Amino acid sequence: MNNELLLNENELKRCQKLIENSIKKIVAESGSKGVVLGLSGGVDSSVVLKLAYNSGTDVYALILPEESVTRMDDVRDAEDLAKNLGVRYSIIQINSILESIEKNFPWNKFSAERKQISWGNVKARIRMVLNYLVSNIDNRIVLGTGNKTEILLGYTTKYGDNAVDIQPIGDLYKTQVKQLAEYLKIPRGIIEKEPSAGLWEGQTDEGELGASYEEIDKILFYLIDKKFSAGEISYKVGVDSELIKKISEMVEKNRHKRMVPRITRLFD
Repeated sequence: MNNELLLNENELKRCQKLIENSIKKIVAESGSKGVVLGLSGGVDSSVVLKLAYNSGTDVYALILPEESVTRMDDVRDAEDLAKNLGVRYSIIQINSILESIEKNFPWNKFSAERKQISWGNVKARIRMVLNYLVSNIDNRIVLGTGNKTEILLGYTTKYGDNAVDIQPIGDLYKTQVKQLAEYLKIPRGIIEKEPSAGLWEGQTDEGELGASYEEIDKILFYLIDKKFSAGEISYKVGVDSELIKKISEMVEKNRHKRMVPRITRLFD
């Protein structure tokens, strides 16, 4: 990993303090009771949970598995982390909600070509609905668990996992989140597991994206932060130009996911 992308201990300490303060601030400004977040058992949500806990804010975690798709070690890791921190949590299987949609949606009126990805998005949006149900009924702020890599690539579900009140780790690349996880002493098994959004059986982030997070983060760092050209990135990072093109196109294509809905202007 290029040293420019890695964070030193002082930077990690600073990130921790800034994020914890940002969580406390939004809760105080909104007059909320505390926060709620979806806890998947992956490194991103585990880091956000630990930071929220460290901030002294009242935290509620939702573990929202899908039976036969969600890895059982993810559920166990999520539950163990919440228990070890003393954070209150609920486990809600989303299968019955999915079954209702599957049964009632008019599938025969649409092409099946994009069903898998669309169905994956439904799962993310169901989890969002449950997060906001807790938010509304218990006066809590919804914490996002998206990192800078996912946000830039648009590797999120619009009005699903990106429908939150604050993105505490949204300015950290995936590899930097892993650094912060080590600094916060998140369990090694969580840090080292293969990232997956859990949208369908066998799905992995890197398999779907077609490259490792280490490669993607290097490209994004030089493309976005350093404003390098594709040729300069290829020389600096040593990756294929086609991958740089693919990443650049994803950033541009999914720009709409990083913006508020467009308003049709009627008056000057």
